[in-house]
Amino acid sequence: MKKIAFVLSTFPTLTETFVAGEIKLLMDRFPGSSIYSLRPPFDKILHEESVELMNKTCYLASPLSKETLKTNLWWILNRPGIYMKILLYAIFHTIFNPVHCMKTLYLFPQAVLLASLVESEGIDQLHSHWAGYPTTAAMVAAKLLGIPFSFTSHACDMSMIKTLTKQKVRNADFVVTCTGDALRFLSTFLSSEELGKINVNYHGSNLRKFHPGLRRPHAEDKPVIMSCSDLHERKGLPILLKALSQLKQSNYDFRAVIIGEGPQRAFLEKTIKDLDLEGFVEMPGSVTQERLIEEYYAIADMFVLPCMVQHLSFFRKNVDLGRFKILECKMSGGEGIQKDGIPNVLVEAMAMKIPVISTSVAGIPELIRHNENGLLAPEKNHEQLFLHIKSLIDDAALGIRLAEAGYLTVHEKFDRSKNIEEVLEIFERKRWPGRKERFFIDRAQSQSIAFNIDGTALG
Repeated sequence: MKKIAFVLSTFPTLTETFVAGEIKLLMDRFPGSSIYSLRPPFDKILHEESVELMNKTCYLASPLSKETLKTNLWWILNRPGIYMKILLYAIFHTIFNPVHCMKTLYLFPQAVLLASLVESEGIDQLHSHWAGYPTTAAMVAAKLLGIPFSFTSHACDMSMIKTLTKQKVRNADFVVTCTGDALRFLSTFLSSEELGKINVNYHGSNLRKFHPGLRRPHAEDKPVIMSCSDLHERKGLPILLKALSQLKQSNYDFRAVIIGEGPQRAFLEKTIKDLDLEGFVEMPGSVTQERLIEEYYAIADMFVLPCMVQHLSFFRKNVDLGRFKILECKMSGGEGIQKDGIPNVLVEAMAMKIPVISTSVAGIPELIRHNENGLLAPEKNHEQLFLHIKSLIDDAALGIRLAEAGYLTVHEKFDRSKNIEEVLEIFERKRWPGRKERFFIDRAQSQSIAFNIDGTALG
């Protein structure tokens, strides 16, 4: 039975339940597999599933620790040829992005340590989550050992920092990405052969955990509006607050709850005060998945997440990314933006038959079809967001219709237990041979369009 080493930057985290869920299922299928994290977790609150996996995780010593440096010295003395070859390969393909090159050189000794640990465990394949530095470490370790590696890309990780992306895809056995939107970007610079390695597989959610049977009526005589996310700029939460302010000015009474933690908290709290929304909007911070379901999803009348595309600018203050990181992104030749893929919280809400409102950006239209199974607004448009929220308050039948359709959508395309079977098939067969088409969403018309891997439309 194949033994896989799963490589992550920081594991576990509170918000990446989709990663933990997938790894748990894969480890059940491939006994003897291991998890390696480049850093220890920093979240104080973790879900039960994540805590269980945390106990099975090996946390690598830092790049400059005695253990790491001693391991690198062994490789230099005993396998100098392959060591120098891969080091020079990493430098050659990152030198045009000095920031990324320096970070890669700092990471390199830790990747060598990973190789030694993986070799001692008799691992057959490395698989990393997130296309950035975890995949760099997995690629270096795999090259040192001469074993295959693969990786899963999430959200905009390949488009935000393009450096090394082509080399990672070229060297990988296969690549999994979670949206057709990501594949669309990759098709602008990868060859047909490289694109043939990429498989779109939606994360999905644990639909046994998120189901409408857990819903209950709330005692309040006003609608409960819910949102949940990391408090980052790309989530568009200030736009939601402006829409809620307009709702209040239109003499609607409501209770809104924004769950999560992040760098925008202070700004959001100030905005709530400035818009006179105190007493209307609550921000309880981070909560466990169990509490999220029992206390919030259970009583929500609607779920709203107005995501937006965040353009990176070196000269603009950004609470999400430091200027050093923005410089790295700019020098990589990527899209120069930060965006979500398909936020899992939208899938969770739809699974519980909660009507959802979001925006037509990134991969979200692959989940939500406007006025069919949810409502979509243009990004940064608080006026349209207000109208959508108002329509769900005024028209109960609309909410029921959208919620029913949303429930069917997630059970058809976003059931983790079904989607993981496709991932298992990829691991067992390396990739889907002969799959020459991919499906995207034409966001202007919300219609599925099939493309050949060379980018030309089918039919």
